[in-house]
Amino acid sequence: MAHEEIVDRYSRFARTAMTGRPGDDPASSDDASFEEGCFGVAGYDDTAALPDGALRASLGCGDPVAVADLHEGDVVLDLGSGGGIDVLLSARRVGPTGKVYGLDASPDMLSLARDNAAQAGVTNTEFLHGTIEHVPLPGRTVDVVISNCVINLSDDKAATLAEAFRVLRPGGRFGVSDVVTDDSVPDQDLRRRTETRIGCTAGSLTVGEYRTLLLDAGFTGITITPTADHGDGVHSAIVKAVKPPVAPGFEIRPMRAEDAGQVLSVYQRGLDTGHASFETTAPSWETFSSARLGNLRYVVADTRTDQVVAWVAASRVSARPVYAGVVEHSIYVHPGYGSRGLGRALLDAFVAASEDAGIWTIQSGVFPENTASLALHRAAGFRVIGTRERVGRHHGVWRDVLMIERRSPAV
Repeated sequence: MAHEEIVDRYSRFARTAMTGRPGDDPASSDDASFEEGCFGVAGYDDTAALPDGALRASLGCGDPVAVADLHEGDVVLDLGSGGGIDVLLSARRVGPTGKVYGLDASPDMLSLARDNAAQAGVTNTEFLHGTIEHVPLPGRTVDVVISNCVINLSDDKAATLAEAFRVLRPGGRFGVSDVVTDDSVPDQDLRRRTETRIGCTAGSLTVGEYRTLLLDAGFTGITITPTADHGDGVHSAIVKAVKPPVAPGFEIRPMRAEDAGQVLSVYQRGLDTGHASFETTAPSWETFSSARLGNLRYVVADTRTDQVVAWVAASRVSARPVYAGVVEHSIYVHPGYGSRGLGRALLDAFVAASEDAGIWTIQSGVFPENTASLALHRAAGFRVIGTRERVGRHHGVWRDVLMIERRSPAV
Protein backbone atom coordinates (compact mmCIF):
# COMPACT_ATOMS: atom_id res chain seq x y z
CA MET A 1 0.00 0.00 0.00
CA ALA A 2 1.43 3.41 -1.01
CA HIS A 3 2.05 6.20 1.53
CA GLU A 4 -0.92 8.21 0.21
CA GLU A 5 -3.24 5.22 0.59
CA ILE A 6 -2.11 4.68 4.19
CA VAL A 7 -2.70 8.35 5.03
CA ASP A 8 -6.15 8.19 3.39
CA ARG A 9 -7.02 5.01 5.29
CA TYR A 10 -6.14 6.51 8.67
CA SER A 11 -7.83 9.78 7.77
CA ARG A 12 -11.03 7.79 7.25
CA PHE A 13 -10.55 6.25 10.71
CA ALA A 14 -10.16 9.74 12.17
CA ARG A 15 -13.29 11.06 10.50
CA THR A 16 -15.21 8.02 11.74
CA ALA A 17 -13.95 8.58 15.30
CA MET A 18 -14.95 12.26 15.13
CA THR A 19 -18.63 11.40 14.68
CA GLY A 20 -18.96 10.49 18.33
CA ARG A 21 -21.84 8.08 17.69
CA PRO A 22 -21.87 4.84 19.70
CA GLY A 23 -20.31 2.06 17.66
CA ASP A 24 -18.68 4.49 15.25
CA ASP A 25 -15.05 3.59 15.77
CA PRO A 26 -12.44 2.05 13.48
CA ALA A 27 -12.68 -1.35 15.16
CA SER A 28 -16.36 -1.63 14.27
CA SER A 29 -15.97 -0.32 10.73
CA ASP A 30 -16.06 -2.52 7.65
CA ASP A 31 -12.27 -2.48 7.33
CA ALA A 32 -11.65 -6.20 7.86
CA SER A 33 -7.87 -5.89 8.07
CA PHE A 34 -8.22 -3.67 11.14
CA GLU A 35 -11.20 -5.49 12.62
CA GLU A 36 -9.24 -8.76 12.85
CA GLY A 37 -5.94 -7.16 13.75
CA CYS A 38 -4.64 -4.56 16.19
CA PHE A 39 -5.61 -4.47 19.85
CA GLY A 40 -6.73 -0.85 20.08
CA VAL A 41 -7.91 0.16 23.57
CA ALA A 42 -7.67 -3.46 24.75
CA GLY A 43 -3.90 -3.06 24.83
CA TYR A 44 -4.03 -0.43 27.62
CA ASP A 45 -4.32 -0.80 31.37
CA ASP A 46 -5.33 2.76 32.29
CA THR A 47 -7.54 4.85 30.01
CA ALA A 48 -9.49 6.64 32.75
CA ALA A 49 -10.35 10.28 32.01
CA LEU A 50 -9.30 10.03 28.35
CA PRO A 51 -11.69 11.55 25.77
CA ASP A 52 -13.91 9.11 23.88
CA GLY A 53 -12.43 10.34 20.60
CA ALA A 54 -8.95 9.21 21.65
CA LEU A 55 -10.26 5.78 22.62
CA ARG A 56 -12.28 5.37 19.42
CA ALA A 57 -9.21 6.18 17.30
CA SER A 58 -6.87 3.82 19.15
CA LEU A 59 -5.31 1.67 16.43
CA GLY A 60 -2.22 0.31 18.16
CA CYS A 61 -0.91 -3.16 19.00
CA GLY A 62 0.19 -2.49 22.57
CA ASP A 63 0.94 0.19 25.15
CA PRO A 64 4.38 1.74 24.53
CA VAL A 65 3.87 4.26 27.33
CA ALA A 66 3.81 1.41 29.85
CA VAL A 67 7.34 0.34 28.88
CA ALA A 68 8.94 3.64 27.83
CA ASP A 69 10.22 4.44 31.34
CA LEU A 70 9.01 8.05 31.20
CA HIS A 71 10.10 10.49 33.90
CA GLU A 72 8.96 13.88 35.13
CA GLY A 73 10.30 16.54 32.77
CA ASP A 74 11.01 14.23 29.83
CA VAL A 75 10.47 15.42 26.26
CA VAL A 76 8.74 12.69 24.25
CA LEU A 77 8.05 12.15 20.54
CA ASP A 78 5.25 9.81 19.43
CA LEU A 79 5.79 8.63 15.84
CA GLY A 80 2.41 8.26 14.15
CA SER A 81 0.40 9.69 17.04
CA GLY A 82 -3.05 9.08 15.52
CA GLY A 83 -5.89 10.23 17.78
CA GLY A 84 -3.41 11.09 20.52
CA ILE A 85 -3.99 8.37 23.11
CA ASP A 86 -0.27 7.72 23.68
CA VAL A 87 0.48 11.45 23.66
CA LEU A 88 -2.11 12.07 26.37
CA LEU A 89 -0.93 9.13 28.48
CA SER A 90 2.69 10.30 28.10
CA ALA A 91 1.72 13.87 29.05
CA ARG A 92 0.42 12.53 32.36
CA ARG A 93 3.73 10.78 33.02
CA VAL A 94 6.09 13.65 32.18
CA GLY A 95 4.04 16.27 34.02
CA PRO A 96 3.92 20.03 33.49
CA THR A 97 7.71 20.33 33.23
CA GLY A 98 7.79 17.83 30.36
CA LYS A 99 6.47 17.96 26.82
CA VAL A 100 5.09 15.47 24.32
CA TYR A 101 5.18 15.87 20.53
CA GLY A 102 2.74 13.89 18.39
CA LEU A 103 3.72 13.42 14.75
CA ASP A 104 1.24 12.26 12.11
CA ALA A 105 0.90 12.45 8.33
CA SER A 106 -2.91 12.70 8.39
CA PRO A 107 -4.37 16.20 8.88
CA ASP A 108 -7.63 14.61 10.04
CA MET A 109 -5.83 12.62 12.74
CA LEU A 110 -4.04 15.79 13.86
CA SER A 111 -7.35 17.65 14.13
CA LEU A 112 -8.83 14.80 16.15
CA ALA A 113 -5.77 14.63 18.41
CA ARG A 114 -5.77 18.38 19.08
CA ASP A 115 -9.48 18.22 19.96
CA ASN A 116 -8.82 15.30 22.29
CA ALA A 117 -5.98 17.15 24.03
CA ALA A 118 -8.21 20.19 24.49
CA GLN A 119 -11.01 18.06 25.95
CA ALA A 120 -8.56 16.43 28.34
CA GLY A 121 -7.22 19.84 29.43
CA VAL A 122 -3.67 18.81 28.51
CA THR A 123 -1.41 21.73 27.64
CA ASN A 124 2.07 20.15 27.48
CA THR A 125 1.55 18.66 24.02
CA GLU A 126 2.22 19.75 20.44
CA PHE A 127 1.02 17.95 17.31
CA LEU A 128 3.17 18.12 14.17
CA HIS A 129 2.30 17.35 10.56
CA GLY A 130 4.91 15.24 8.83
CA THR A 131 6.18 11.75 8.11
CA ILE A 132 8.13 9.44 10.38
CA GLU A 133 10.82 9.18 7.69
CA HIS A 134 11.42 12.96 7.87
CA VAL A 135 10.73 14.19 11.40
CA PRO A 136 10.23 17.99 11.50
CA LEU A 137 12.33 18.49 14.65
CA PRO A 138 15.99 19.46 15.14
CA GLY A 139 18.50 16.83 16.17
CA ARG A 140 18.96 15.96 19.86
CA THR A 141 15.55 17.41 20.79
CA VAL A 142 13.79 14.63 22.72
CA ASP A 143 14.51 12.21 25.55
CA VAL A 144 12.20 9.39 24.46
CA VAL A 145 10.77 8.17 21.15
CA ILE A 146 7.62 6.04 21.31
CA SER A 147 5.35 4.60 18.63
CA ASN A 148 2.41 2.21 18.51
CA CYS A 149 2.12 -0.18 15.57
CA VAL A 150 3.23 2.47 13.05
CA ILE A 151 6.85 1.78 12.06
CA ASN A 152 5.73 -1.38 10.26
CA LEU A 153 3.66 0.89 7.97
CA SER A 154 6.75 2.75 6.71
CA ASP A 155 8.13 1.92 3.28
CA ASP A 156 11.59 3.12 4.43
CA LYS A 157 12.08 1.69 7.90
CA ALA A 158 15.84 2.38 7.87
CA ALA A 159 15.15 6.10 7.40
CA THR A 160 12.53 6.02 10.17
CA LEU A 161 14.92 4.48 12.70
CA ALA A 162 17.74 6.82 11.62
CA GLU A 163 15.42 9.78 12.23
CA ALA A 164 14.49 8.43 15.67
CA PHE A 165 18.21 8.25 16.50
CA ARG A 166 18.84 11.76 15.14
CA VAL A 167 16.17 13.50 17.22
CA LEU A 168 17.10 11.72 20.45
CA ARG A 169 19.51 13.32 22.88
CA PRO A 170 22.53 11.21 23.94
CA GLY A 171 21.28 8.68 26.46
CA GLY A 172 17.75 8.94 25.02
CA ARG A 173 15.44 5.92 24.90
CA PHE A 174 13.55 4.24 22.08
CA GLY A 175 10.50 2.24 23.22
CA VAL A 176 7.85 1.21 20.71
CA SER A 177 5.11 -1.35 20.17
CA ASP A 178 5.31 -2.82 16.70
CA VAL A 179 4.71 -5.93 14.62
CA VAL A 180 7.64 -8.26 13.90
CA THR A 181 8.11 -11.57 12.16
CA ASP A 182 10.16 -14.62 13.13
CA ASP A 183 13.50 -14.79 11.34
CA SER A 184 12.54 -18.09 9.76
CA VAL A 185 9.00 -18.28 8.35
CA PRO A 186 8.69 -21.08 5.79
CA ASP A 187 5.47 -19.90 4.13
CA GLN A 188 5.90 -16.29 3.01
CA ASP A 189 2.40 -16.16 1.49
CA LEU A 190 0.86 -17.02 4.87
CA ARG A 191 3.00 -14.36 6.50
CA ARG A 192 1.86 -11.71 4.02
CA ARG A 193 -1.79 -12.68 4.49
CA THR A 194 -1.44 -12.41 8.27
CA GLU A 195 0.31 -9.03 7.97
CA THR A 196 -2.51 -7.77 5.76
CA ARG A 197 -5.14 -9.08 8.16
CA ILE A 198 -3.68 -7.15 11.10
CA GLY A 199 -3.12 -3.99 9.07
CA CYS A 200 0.65 -4.18 8.38
CA THR A 201 0.21 -3.12 4.81
CA ALA A 202 3.87 -2.27 4.18
CA GLY A 203 5.15 -5.52 5.68
CA SER A 204 6.83 -6.13 9.02
CA LEU A 205 10.52 -6.56 9.75
CA THR A 206 11.88 -9.84 10.99
CA VAL A 207 13.43 -9.73 14.47
CA GLY A 208 16.90 -9.95 12.91
CA GLU A 209 16.19 -7.21 10.38
CA TYR A 210 14.84 -4.92 13.11
CA ARG A 211 17.95 -5.47 15.23
CA THR A 212 20.27 -4.83 12.28
CA LEU A 213 18.52 -1.59 11.29
CA LEU A 214 18.62 -0.33 14.89
CA LEU A 215 22.35 -1.11 15.04
CA ASP A 216 22.95 0.60 11.68
CA ALA A 217 21.13 3.69 12.99
CA GLY A 218 23.46 3.80 16.03
CA PHE A 219 21.31 2.30 18.79
CA THR A 220 22.61 -0.07 21.46
CA GLY A 221 21.01 -2.08 24.28
CA ILE A 222 18.49 -3.56 21.87
CA THR A 223 15.72 -5.85 23.12
CA ILE A 224 12.80 -7.20 21.07
CA THR A 225 10.19 -8.94 23.20
CA PRO A 226 7.12 -10.60 21.62
CA THR A 227 3.87 -9.80 23.42
CA ALA A 228 1.21 -11.48 21.27
CA ASP A 229 1.16 -14.16 18.58
CA HIS A 230 -0.92 -13.41 15.49
CA GLY A 231 -0.05 -16.72 13.82
CA ASP A 232 2.19 -17.67 10.90
CA GLY A 233 5.30 -16.27 12.63
CA VAL A 234 3.87 -12.74 13.05
CA HIS A 235 3.90 -11.13 16.52
CA SER A 236 3.21 -7.90 18.32
CA ALA A 237 6.34 -6.92 20.22
CA ILE A 238 7.94 -4.33 22.44
CA VAL A 239 11.15 -2.96 20.89
CA LYS A 240 13.56 -1.02 23.11
CA ALA A 241 16.97 0.54 22.51
CA VAL A 242 19.19 3.40 23.70
CA LYS A 243 21.17 6.18 22.02
CA PRO A 244 24.64 5.93 23.61
CA PRO A 245 25.21 8.43 26.44
CA VAL A 246 28.23 10.75 26.38
CA ALA A 247 29.41 14.02 27.95
CA PRO A 248 27.34 17.17 27.23
CA GLY A 249 28.23 18.83 23.94
CA PHE A 250 29.12 15.55 22.22
CA GLU A 251 27.35 12.73 20.40
CA ILE A 252 28.25 9.12 19.67
CA ARG A 253 27.02 8.09 16.22
CA PRO A 254 27.94 5.66 13.42
CA MET A 255 31.03 6.55 11.40
CA ARG A 256 30.22 7.98 7.95
CA ALA A 257 32.26 8.10 4.75
CA GLU A 258 32.27 11.90 4.99
CA ASP A 259 34.10 11.57 8.33
CA ALA A 260 37.13 10.08 6.55
CA GLY A 261 39.46 13.07 6.74
CA GLN A 262 38.72 13.78 10.39
CA VAL A 263 38.96 10.11 11.41
CA LEU A 264 42.37 9.79 9.78
CA SER A 265 43.50 13.06 11.38
CA VAL A 266 42.64 11.72 14.86
CA TYR A 267 44.38 8.48 13.90
CA GLN A 268 47.54 10.35 12.93
CA ARG A 269 47.56 12.38 16.14
CA GLY A 270 47.38 9.15 18.09
CA LEU A 271 50.25 7.62 16.10
CA ASP A 272 52.32 10.76 16.71
CA THR A 273 52.28 10.06 20.47
CA GLY A 274 54.52 7.06 19.83
CA HIS A 275 52.46 4.75 22.06
CA ALA A 276 49.43 3.89 19.95
CA SER A 277 50.66 1.47 17.28
CA PHE A 278 53.67 0.16 15.39
CA GLU A 279 52.34 2.20 12.46
CA THR A 280 53.74 5.69 12.05
CA THR A 281 51.52 7.07 9.27
CA ALA A 282 47.74 6.85 8.97
CA PRO A 283 46.66 4.90 5.86
CA SER A 284 44.43 6.08 3.06
CA TRP A 285 40.70 5.92 3.70
CA GLU A 286 40.36 3.06 1.22
CA THR A 287 42.96 1.01 3.10
CA PHE A 288 41.49 1.95 6.49
CA SER A 289 37.95 1.06 5.44
CA SER A 290 38.74 -2.18 3.64
CA ALA A 291 40.60 -3.51 6.69
CA ARG A 292 37.62 -3.00 9.01
CA LEU A 293 34.08 -4.30 9.31
CA GLY A 294 31.39 -2.23 7.65
CA ASN A 295 29.47 -2.05 10.93
CA LEU A 296 30.73 -1.52 14.51
CA ARG A 297 32.33 1.80 13.52
CA TYR A 298 31.52 4.81 15.69
CA VAL A 299 32.73 8.33 16.29
CA VAL A 300 32.39 10.94 18.99
CA ALA A 301 31.43 14.25 17.37
CA ASP A 302 31.33 17.75 18.85
CA THR A 303 27.66 18.72 18.46
CA ARG A 304 28.52 22.39 17.87
CA THR A 305 30.87 21.78 14.95
CA ASP A 306 30.31 18.09 14.06
CA GLN A 307 34.11 17.70 14.42
CA VAL A 308 35.14 14.09 15.00
CA VAL A 309 37.22 13.90 18.18
CA ALA A 310 37.36 10.12 18.71
CA TRP A 311 36.63 6.90 16.85
CA VAL A 312 36.43 3.15 17.32
CA ALA A 313 36.25 0.38 14.72
CA ALA A 314 36.53 -3.40 14.52
CA SER A 315 38.33 -5.85 12.27
CA ARG A 316 37.58 -9.50 11.71
CA VAL A 317 40.12 -11.81 13.37
CA SER A 318 39.56 -14.73 11.00
CA ALA A 319 37.21 -15.82 8.24
CA ARG A 320 36.83 -19.24 9.89
CA PRO A 321 33.26 -19.79 11.20
CA VAL A 322 34.52 -20.61 14.69
CA TYR A 323 35.76 -17.01 14.99
CA ALA A 324 32.52 -15.40 13.79
CA GLY A 325 31.99 -13.77 17.20
CA VAL A 326 35.57 -12.55 17.69
CA VAL A 327 36.83 -9.13 16.59
CA GLU A 328 39.88 -6.96 17.10
CA HIS A 329 39.27 -3.29 17.79
CA SER A 330 41.09 0.05 17.70
CA ILE A 331 40.07 3.18 19.59
CA TYR A 332 41.60 6.64 19.25
CA VAL A 333 40.81 9.90 21.08
CA HIS A 334 42.11 13.29 19.93
CA PRO A 335 44.86 14.26 22.42
CA GLY A 336 43.20 17.63 22.92
CA TYR A 337 39.99 16.02 24.17
CA GLY A 338 41.31 13.81 26.95
CA SER A 339 40.03 13.71 30.54
CA ARG A 340 36.38 14.23 29.47
CA GLY A 341 35.24 10.61 29.62
CA LEU A 342 34.83 10.44 25.84
CA GLY A 343 36.98 7.35 25.41
CA ARG A 344 35.09 5.45 28.12
CA ALA A 345 31.69 6.43 26.71
CA LEU A 346 32.78 5.42 23.20
CA LEU A 347 34.23 2.09 24.35
CA ASP A 348 31.10 1.31 26.39
CA ALA A 349 28.93 2.03 23.33
CA PHE A 350 31.15 -0.17 21.17
CA VAL A 351 30.97 -3.04 23.66
CA ALA A 352 27.17 -2.76 23.88
CA ALA A 353 26.80 -2.65 20.09
CA SER A 354 29.15 -5.63 19.73
CA GLU A 355 27.00 -7.69 22.10
CA ASP A 356 23.88 -6.64 20.19
CA ALA A 357 25.64 -7.91 17.04
CA GLY A 358 26.46 -11.29 18.63
CA ILE A 359 30.16 -10.64 19.30
CA TRP A 360 31.43 -12.65 22.27
CA THR A 361 35.13 -11.67 22.31
CA ILE A 362 36.82 -8.31 21.65
CA GLN A 363 40.61 -8.29 21.62
CA SER A 364 43.49 -5.94 20.91
CA GLY A 365 47.15 -5.26 21.62
CA VAL A 366 48.45 -2.34 23.70
CA PHE A 367 51.98 -1.10 24.43
CA PRO A 368 52.75 -1.43 28.18
CA GLU A 369 53.72 2.26 28.18
CA ASN A 370 50.22 3.26 27.10
CA THR A 371 48.92 3.33 30.66
CA ALA A 372 45.91 5.50 29.80
CA SER A 373 44.64 2.95 27.26
CA LEU A 374 45.20 0.06 29.65
CA ALA A 375 43.26 1.84 32.41
CA LEU A 376 40.44 2.65 29.99
CA HIS A 377 40.12 -0.96 28.86
CA ARG A 378 40.33 -2.40 32.36
CA ALA A 379 37.47 -0.11 33.41
CA ALA A 380 35.42 -1.48 30.49
CA GLY A 381 35.94 -5.11 31.50
CA PHE A 382 39.03 -6.02 29.48
CA ARG A 383 41.86 -8.07 30.99
CA VAL A 384 45.48 -8.66 30.06
CA ILE A 385 45.88 -12.26 28.94
CA GLY A 386 49.58 -12.25 28.08
CA THR A 387 52.61 -10.43 26.74
CA ARG A 388 54.20 -10.76 23.33
CA GLU A 389 57.79 -9.85 24.06
CA ARG A 390 59.90 -7.82 21.62
CA VAL A 391 57.34 -8.44 18.90
CA GLY A 392 58.52 -5.61 16.65
CA ARG A 393 60.76 -2.55 16.23
CA HIS A 394 59.24 0.90 16.63
CA HIS A 395 61.44 3.94 15.96
CA GLY A 396 64.45 1.63 16.32
CA VAL A 397 63.36 0.14 19.65
CA TRP A 398 62.14 -3.44 20.18
CA ARG A 399 58.82 -3.28 22.01
CA ASP A 400 56.53 -5.61 23.94
CA VAL A 401 52.76 -5.76 23.36
CA LEU A 402 50.19 -6.65 26.02
CA MET A 403 47.35 -8.76 24.63
CA ILE A 404 43.96 -7.73 26.05
CA GLU A 405 40.49 -9.14 25.59
CA ARG A 406 36.94 -8.88 26.84
CA ARG A 407 34.66 -11.91 26.95
CA SER A 408 30.99 -11.04 26.87
CA PRO A 409 28.97 -12.34 29.84
CA ALA A 410 25.80 -11.90 27.76
CA VAL A 411 26.56 -13.47 24.35
